[in-house]
Amino acid sequence: MYKKPFLFQKANLLLAVAYSLPVVLLFWFVTTFSVNVPFGDDWALVTFFDKIHGGTANFRDFFSQHNEHRIFFPRIIFAILAFFSKWNLKLETYFSFLLALVNFVILYKVAKASFNESDRVSFHLFNITTSIVNFSLIQYENWLWGFQIAWLLINTCLVLAVFILTVPKNLLPNLRLSLASLCCFIASFSLAHGLLSWLALLPSVYMLEGRTKQKKIRILLWMGLFVFCVGIYSIGYEKPSHHPNIFFILQQPLITSEYFFTIIGFSFGKNILYPIITGLIIFLLFSFFNVFWLKNYQSVFFKKAAPWLSLGWFAILFASITTVGRSGFGVEQATSSRYVTVSILLVISCLQLCRLWILYKWQDAEKNTYIFSGFCLGFLICIFVFSSQGSIIEGQNSFLQRKTGQNCLEIINFIDTSITNSPNNCLNFIFPDQFMIRKLSTVLQKLEFRNFPQNITFITKADKNHGYIDVPSTTQQPLNIHRNETLKLSGWAILPERQEQPPITLLSYGNNQSFFATGLVNSNRPDVATALNSSLYNTSGWEANISLKSIPVGETVIKAWVYDRKGQQFIQLNGEPKIKVLE
Repeated sequence: MYKKPFLFQKANLLLAVAYSLPVVLLFWFVTTFSVNVPFGDDWALVTFFDKIHGGTANFRDFFSQHNEHRIFFPRIIFAILAFFSKWNLKLETYFSFLLALVNFVILYKVAKASFNESDRVSFHLFNITTSIVNFSLIQYENWLWGFQIAWLLINTCLVLAVFILTVPKNLLPNLRLSLASLCCFIASFSLAHGLLSWLALLPSVYMLEGRTKQKKIRILLWMGLFVFCVGIYSIGYEKPSHHPNIFFILQQPLITSEYFFTIIGFSFGKNILYPIITGLIIFLLFSFFNVFWLKNYQSVFFKKAAPWLSLGWFAILFASITTVGRSGFGVEQATSSRYVTVSILLVISCLQLCRLWILYKWQDAEKNTYIFSGFCLGFLICIFVFSSQGSIIEGQNSFLQRKTGQNCLEIINFIDTSITNSPNNCLNFIFPDQFMIRKLSTVLQKLEFRNFPQNITFITKADKNHGYIDVPSTTQQPLNIHRNETLKLSGWAILPERQEQPPITLLSYGNNQSFFATGLVNSNRPDVATALNSSLYNTSGWEANISLKSIPVGETVIKAWVYDRKGQQFIQLNGEPKIKVLE
């Protein structure tokens, strides 16, 4: 008599673990690889924050165009999080993670609305797969960059609107329509593709209870609200000058088609099949479900499929409008990780439509249902595992680059202004315009969002060995080299007090207490790890190919340093190679 409850509890525990694993993996990914440093478009927010701090911000500052987007609502979120946390950008990535969690809970509830007790096994199999897709690491760019909140926010608005329109039958249809329109309004002024939510939700709007005349009136009202939002969006709109010509789709239809299917197919990565092939398969599958839906307009499938069709339509519309606007950049641009956040909605749509189709067509074939569902789950898990491996590598690379930029930004007062335009400037890891970073860093200091030390101690002889300059070797005779040539330096660097390795080495010449070049610390040095008996130093090697244009003609010495953030000190590495710069 106790066996059945025990088995039931055990099954529930296994389900909880299966649902939670993708969430735990994503949380680990975000926590491990996100870095608290402004990156890329983040820098465009600094003057906006300054206006808010000074009390001069107005509606135009919130509504103003960013590239082709109106990011009104994301700007509100950015401002709240920034002033709450002194602009800790990791908080923004956690907010994106929270939105993804909310998205899945809503999707689960939408799926639960069509749940049958006999459907228990396939229901959980397909929804566990949905969880895997929803929290996929292939979206690594949006997971690790706080500025991308808008992508997850739009998805949240869309799935919430789908839920409101199709699930709470106890609410009046017109109230549900009003609440859903509010969601679409927020999406419309978060990113440009948020406007497409109005069109994508047409199947769900049509499914609201009522007579045919009422349905037509609601559709007309809905489309009127869409036109109204487009009109507001267009006020003062200017096409970004660096974007390609929209007539490219007519000039290069083959490239355009490849771009479109690549956007859709890259939601699975590129480890199993080429994205264009995967995209074509997904598109054809979704097209089949649309035709089947229209042919069976009086069936149970017709009513239950509407919310999932809305999700799929949104992804298709997004891929279409992005193809029109950006295919001129080349097909490779279609593999941008940030696009996956939208394209996975089509995968989720096909998954749930497949589940409903199986129930509708195979009601008496329960065993086949389980076999088919298990096959889909197993196949997608394999793709997820392979794709996650590549995404983790991308996350590691992103972490290394932004950690380097973070260290470099903190010591910006010690970076020689003569190398502002140098490709070796470590500030390039966070923004290409060095003059802009220097200007905005003073604003960040004023807002107390960042601290840029003016006085950092230079330690020329430390108690412990922090590394060496191995190449060029230290000799009595200086190395003669012309100013238009490059000098290669390499060695290894560690922070023994912290039991870690620094992200960069900093290079100076003579007795200068400023740095004219940097070197990344990420090369394999198993000899160092063996000598110091620590695997932490396996990648403690560094190298730098430096320009000598900022060094005056004559003899000098090159010095390498590491920055100890906690100790607020620069510590010199062993070795001072002599060079003689020739005109």
